[in-house]
Formats: sequence, structure tokens, C-alpha cells
Amino acid sequence: MLESFKVGRNRTRVSHLQFADDTIFFPNTREEDLQTLKSLLLAFGHISGLKVNLDKSNIYGIDLDQAHISRLAETLECKASGWPILHLGLPLGGNPRAGGFWDPVIERISRRLDGWQKAYLSFGGRITLIQSCLTHMPCYFLSLFKLPASVAAKIERLQRDFLWSGIGEGKKDHLVRWDVVCKPKEIGGLGFWNISLRNLALLGKWLWRYPREGSALWHQVILSIYGSHSNGWDANTIVRWSHRCPWKAISQVFQEFSSFTRFVVGNRERIRFWEDLWWGDQPLGSQYPSLFRVVLDKNIPISSVLGPTRLFSWNLNFRHNLSDSKIEDLEGLMRSLDGVHLSPSVPDARLWPLSSSGLFSAKSFFLALSQFFGSPQVFPSKFVWNSQIPFKVQSFIWLVAHKKVNTNDMLQVRRPYKALSMDICILCMKHGESADHIFLHCSLTMGLWHRLFQLAKMDWVPPRSILDMMYIKFNGFGSSKRGIALWQAANIALIRIV
Repeated sequence: MLESFKVGRNRTRVSHLQFADDTIFFPNTREEDLQTLKSLLLAFGHISGLKVNLDKSNIYGIDLDQAHISRLAETLECKASGWPILHLGLPLGGNPRAGGFWDPVIERISRRLDGWQKAYLSFGGRITLIQSCLTHMPCYFLSLFKLPASVAAKIERLQRDFLWSGIGEGKKDHLVRWDVVCKPKEIGGLGFWNISLRNLALLGKWLWRYPREGSALWHQVILSIYGSHSNGWDANTIVRWSHRCPWKAISQVFQEFSSFTRFVVGNRERIRFWEDLWWGDQPLGSQYPSLFRVVLDKNIPISSVLGPTRLFSWNLNFRHNLSDSKIEDLEGLMRSLDGVHLSPSVPDARLWPLSSSGLFSAKSFFLALSQFFGSPQVFPSKFVWNSQIPFKVQSFIWLVAHKKVNTNDMLQVRRPYKALSMDICILCMKHGESADHIFLHCSLTMGLWHRLFQLAKMDWVPPRSILDMMYIKFNGFGSSKRGIALWQAANIALIRIV
């Protein structure tokens, strides 16, 4: 019927791609093949009761002159068009490294910003819109294409300007560094994702899916074009094709991706004994480098070394007889493998240890790439974000915790012409105004704190800083959930009214 085209060294056949009511056919350029395709579409319409709208269909040619494409379009009674094309919301045939390729993303973000009445939004409202909308708008493109640094900078600039300024408010100070803003809330950020690292994390999902979807057409096409990696799980990561090829960008994430994967031993057929991470915190080749250097077959599978009951076959094929020190290393290796649990009835599997389920998630990969995974808590996140108060107030408390509100000492650095004297606090008109002073140590503020602790019937000693105040767990209204919530709300309300 239709002659499909063949891809790569395995000659994988691709005749059409279909998703919902969008279909791409890959026929030959002979006019008789186009007539056959037209007859098939008409027959489909008669059988199904549906009609293919050829007026909305387009024909595209690869390495064909425009006159030939126009003749084929007349045969099929559709339109002749050129590359790139938009299919399922993604451009095909464009150059992802060119800035113009990303113009639809930039324009979409800009239109959304223009549609918001940002001059009437609070700081907390702008945070919410960035988290819920702006950070997710480019994700569809980011899940397949590598984002150029210049485009990433442009998108982040739009987000920064919106966060700190809004529309019609003029230029304002960017109070907190953008790299801090992009950290998770637990360690002092606002939970915005660094867009370049988010791009890498989203591309990593294809490396996870590749060995798990061996029967899928996309897997077969990638395998046929690039071949298999020496580890037997992944596609070849040495890509010499055009920079327009998405897989080239995906393969560049392999080194980071593979450093976070582990293997679960089953039938021992696919996991490499020396080079894969399946026992301990490092591959055995890294744990026992002296043995790894003299072994002949570095890609040997576990099944060639360990039997189903953990018996050594001694099929390690060293280059020469081992010295006494290497024999000691080999004995240590054998002892360490006494605890290996084998499951001969199930296949080998790859595990993602960064998530509790063992399955890949873009979020865990992003946190690992950002080196936030397992980071110690250095910010009173529970005090700021777990309180039962409006989000716009929480956002202000976040600024106070970072000591980044526009107090007099900060204005002296940012905008000296707007600052009062360094020695003047606007409340007490005595001491220098800083975040610690105005929210805690000022005589007027201290009176409010004393009154709050009197209501709670507690004695207290003022801490050194407002940040310490947020860390200290006073049980002012009891240790119940309700009492803790009331105490947090009272503390935050006092800070807010100052």
C-alpha cells in the first residue's frame, strides 16, 4: 500500500505518526504513492463516517524543490508548506540553538505578563503567579529541547522584573539574589526552579524511559540511528549529528543522570560487574581500582562472575598473575559480596535512589543537580510558611527573615539619597535602623514583645536577632497544634504591624 521510509542501521520502518486527530504520513515522493494515500483517506472517510479535511492539510518536502512539492500538493489537493512546522505545539525542523526558535515561548510569557494587572498585586500575589504559571509555561519546550543560555537569561529576567517591580511601578530594588530565590522553601528560597537546571532535569526523563520502553517506536528509532551504549541499557551518547537533533541535547545529560542511578540485581545478565553501580556507594571498578586495571574484560556481566547462589566462577580474566596485595584486594572483594541478595527469577532493573518509590522524578533530579538534595535546614521555614496567615504576609516575613526589607541601613547601601541618617530609627529616633533593631530591639517594638509575653504569662530574654526569634520555639499558648498556631500568628502579626 504505502512505502514507509527506513531509519538508521537497523532500517526501522516509519510510515506514519498519529496522536488523537493529528496524523503525519511519510509517503514516497512518487505521484502514484500520493494517489494511493488519497484513496486510503477517502476510504477511511466512507468507512468511519468521518471526513479528512484536505484544505487544512499540508505537504512538506525534505530535499525537494518547491516546484515538485507544489505538484504533489495539487495531486493531494492540499497546501504546500515549508519548514519548520508546528506539530502538537512543538516546532519540527527548526534550530533549538537559535534564539528565534524560542520566540513563541518568550512571546507567550510576555503576553501573560501584559494581561495581568501587576500594579495592583502584592509581593505575595506576584510570587503565586510565578510559581503557578510563569515557571510552568516553558516546560513543554524544555522537556525536549536544550535551552540556550541567552534565552534562559531572558526568561529569568522577565520573572525577576515581574517579581520585584510589576507593571507601572518603575524600577525597584531586587532585594534578594535570584539564586537564593530559586532555592527550595525549606532552605530559604521561594521554590522557583532555576530554568536551565529544570531543562536538564526534564531532559533526563528520556534517559530513564529509554531502557524501560524497548518496544516503543521512538526507542527503536533512536537505537537504529545511534546504536547502543556499552552498558547495554542506554543509547549511544556519542552523537555526531546536527545540533538540531534533540537527542544530542538529551545525551549531554547522561553523565549527570548516570551518577544518580543504581542497579538492582536480578538474573545478572545486563548489569556489568565492574562498571555499574550495584553494590556499595561506587562501582566495583572504583572500589577496587588495582583489580580493575588488570582485568581484561571490563564489561563482563555479573552472571559471568557470580552464580545464582553467589558462587564465584573466577572468570575475571586478569592480564597476569596477581601480586600479594592484589590477592588481598580480591579476597576483600569476595568477602564484601557475601551479603549480595540475588533474584534469578526476575530481570535486572535500574533504580532511582533519589525518590522513595525508586522511580525517576524530574524534581528529585533537579534538587540533586542543584545540590539541594539533603541540604541542612538553615532557614526558619516552618515559622515562615507553616503559619495560618495570608500568603502575602508570609512573603513579607520571608523578607524579614533574610533581613532584606528596606530598612534605613539597607537604603544607605542601595539608595543613599533616600535614606535617613544611619543613626536614626524612624520609630524611636535614637538608634540606627536595621531589621534586628526595628523588629526586635527598638524600645517601642520591645514594649510590644514584652506585652505579648505578659499575655502568655512567660518570662523571656530578648534574643540577639529577629532570625533567632523565629528559630526559638516558645510555647506561649501551649504545646497543642492550636496553641502553636496561635503563638506563630501572634508573633507574625507583631512583626507585620511594625
